[in-house]
Amino acid sequence: MRRLGPVVLAGLALGFATLASARPAPEPIVISKPMGQTETRLPCNRNGSPFCELRLYQVLVGTFVDGTPDHNPIGGYGPGPHTGDLKGVIQALDTIKAMGFNAVWITPIFDSAAGSPQHRHSGEKVVNARLDGTGYYPRDYFKVDPQYGTAQDVRDLIAAAHQRDLKIIFDGVFGHHKGNVTPSPSSLVPAASKRPADYFNSPETYPGEVVDFANPKSLAFYDEVARYWIDVYGIDGWRLDQAYQVPNRPMAKLVKSIAQSSKDQGKLGYVVGEIWGTADRIRASLGTNEEPALPSAFDFPARYALVQILATGEDGTKGKPATTLQESWAMGAHASYPDHAIMNLMLGNHDLVRFGDLIQRAGKGGPNAESYWARHRLAFTFMAAWSGPITTYYGEEVGAEVAGFSMRVSQNCGEVQKCDDHIARNMVKLPGINANNTDVLPKALALRAYLTELLALRKVSPALYAGSRTHLYSDRHVYVDLKSLGAEKFVFVMNVSDLHQTIRLSKSALSDEDMREARLMIGYIKVRETAAGLEIDLPPLSTGIVRIQNSEAAARP
Repeated sequence: MRRLGPVVLAGLALGFATLASARPAPEPIVISKPMGQTETRLPCNRNGSPFCELRLYQVLVGTFVDGTPDHNPIGGYGPGPHTGDLKGVIQALDTIKAMGFNAVWITPIFDSAAGSPQHRHSGEKVVNARLDGTGYYPRDYFKVDPQYGTAQDVRDLIAAAHQRDLKIIFDGVFGHHKGNVTPSPSSLVPAASKRPADYFNSPETYPGEVVDFANPKSLAFYDEVARYWIDVYGIDGWRLDQAYQVPNRPMAKLVKSIAQSSKDQGKLGYVVGEIWGTADRIRASLGTNEEPALPSAFDFPARYALVQILATGEDGTKGKPATTLQESWAMGAHASYPDHAIMNLMLGNHDLVRFGDLIQRAGKGGPNAESYWARHRLAFTFMAAWSGPITTYYGEEVGAEVAGFSMRVSQNCGEVQKCDDHIARNMVKLPGINANNTDVLPKALALRAYLTELLALRKVSPALYAGSRTHLYSDRHVYVDLKSLGAEKFVFVMNVSDLHQTIRLSKSALSDEDMREARLMIGYIKVRETAAGLEIDLPPLSTGIVRIQNSEAAARP
């Protein structure tokens, strides 16, 4: 039976004792049949896409690790310091691998020609050093920005990652740029849009140019960019920044080109799009069954639902019931996505507020409160049971926050570098990478150990990362899913309340009258087998994953 290590287990036990409420426990929840339909993500549990197995670790290069202390960084938006570089990413690979990740997404490293002006649609030329420091408004797509390192550093990073069986995903800023783009080796340049709507109807202030994909030269240019980094350096895929800036049909052709080029070299060929907004907006960029576009996209709606339940959304929405995950705007939208779509779930990124700060913003306690760490465990366990790739933003593994920040800065946030859309761009003490174990709280080390256990379980359990999902039950406080792939079955449970909860789960609800054994794989809950099925005790703010075995599963070697 796979269990947590003694240090983590002791910490969890102490924490749950602290969280326990003196109020009487509610009546047991009896689940005799599934509450929802079985959701199948076709590329995962039918076609076996390797994308579903991805466990990505996102690195904002400029604020991650300074591997070259004598270099001269440009700076950037957010609290910083912005001294990270490619050598720092290389130094972190062993620890990233040890935590259980199998891919690293790094933010853009194209040359921004720092200090030179942006070419705005209005014709005005403006120098913005902070913007140059982000990497998201490049000028030369075929050159490494000196603030991050050299071409040799990229080669060293790819080689070191592949030696450790880690994939490297680059950040493709293919919808906008700084203007006056350096021509490709074949002398192509992307065309600039003349449509004000593409500049949010403010072309005079938009910091650069938006690409016009109606001009075929634009798609040809970015096709050349994508192939260059795959062919010359051997990267394994692309994260597409603001993917909605690229129309569906041209994007479908570009994705097909990238994937084919990658497969020719034995690479992964993963392409995931960033589409901010509603499920409808994401669906538009995914294409249709007949005309597929993006093969994968970040599931912003599901992420917002999760943080609104466990903490608060950046918009202030908080205290939502566990049933929110099933609503039509969140995971309920999956049924309307095309069959090829593989949704990638993240908790945070460089444009969102750190989860630790959102917990504090919701009034649920800071790093000295056990509920702070419990809510991180709940989020991580939910992600571990997600069908499709998952992404962890650096620092989340140790419950990172931004010191002195939790509430929104509403006035002059840019002047103090504390705006919500860049507050998470901060350097974090990461033991084994840029710090010692003694530099962080013991609970931070326990959280990282818990995440490592989760990723190890996910790695060897296809039903978790690629299984079909049947929603068994949810109410205000409790959420229960069944994950299935072939004979392998897992039950994911979480209690988001401060009350002890008990679940009685029948064999019929599990669609498994032949259940032979139930094993708690991870979590601090109690599981008892009964003649009717399972009884699960859930302390306050607890979660767990239970493996269900029947005769067919038990017969496997």
